Amino acid sequence: MQEPTPHSSRLALAGGLIALLLVGGGGFLIGRTTAPKPPAPTSTATTPQPAPPPPPAAIAPPPTLERAGLIDLVADAVDAASASRPLPEAVRSAAGRRFDLVLPFGCEGLVDSDRTAPFGWQYDAAKTTLRVWINPTRWARSAWLSAETEADKAALEGFWIARPWSKATHCPASAPGGAAHVAVPSQSQGEVAIARFIEGDADKSARRLEIVKRMEPGDFDPARGFALRIIGRMQSVEAGGPVQCLQRTGWQQRPQCMIVGDFAELRVENPKTGDVLAVWSISGTTQRD
Repeated sequence: MQEPTPHSSRLALAGGLIALLLVGGGGFLIGRTTAPKPPAPTSTATTPQPAPPPPPAAIAPPPTLERAGLIDLVADAVDAASASRPLPEAVRSAAGRRFDLVLPFGCEGLVDSDRTAPFGWQYDAAKTTLRVWINPTRWARSAWLSAETEADKAALEGFWIARPWSKATHCPASAPGGAAHVAVPSQSQGEVAIARFIEGDADKSARRLEIVKRMEPGDFDPARGFALRIIGRMQSVEAGGPVQCLQRTGWQQRPQCMIVGDFAELRVENPKTGDVLAVWSISGTTQRD
């Protein structure tokens, strides 16, 4: 038997190492080809969502009806009544709107008589005392609307509007203020009134609204008189509108009209200074006993 030489031993050892490398490399390649592939990365991008719609714009309430707006409504109602037409939509849709009506009074000067006039004022120079009064007018419901029923016997209480053709909220410059005014013509046959429904009897007198206060002569202007401010909300009544007009004496005459509303507050103001002389809530204007 031939003994292995050092040279042949080295060759055998090198061959073993090569065989070992070949086997290990082949196993590594086989393992890579048989291993499961990692899952493909998923996309994290999302579909853009549409922006939410903007909130609906707030609907502004209709503006408060002041004297000029009320006079315009009455003119529309007069025109419709004169032609025997229904109330126009502008009048009917005014129901529920707020109003702020200014009635100037006392423009002719102080009233040198008793306090039965609808509006008036007196001044005692010796005592520097001012007295202002307002006498509301009452009407039976049937005088303006349909006949009363057992379920609805409400009367109407309010005021005739002096100079209803004028939109001015102050006394005219030509009014003879300062001189004593002996008598005030009755306004029982006026053209335009404003009133509210009340529970009281139309035959009973309304409560007089009166102010008595100390005031220096220079604190008010007789030529500018005073002003009654009526604040409230228009009320729909018969025929679907807050303005009712009647032609009591035939189609040749101008109709009489009434604005119907819920009164919230009555104020008397001093036009010279802008001061409020008195405020009455409606709960404080009940009928006289």
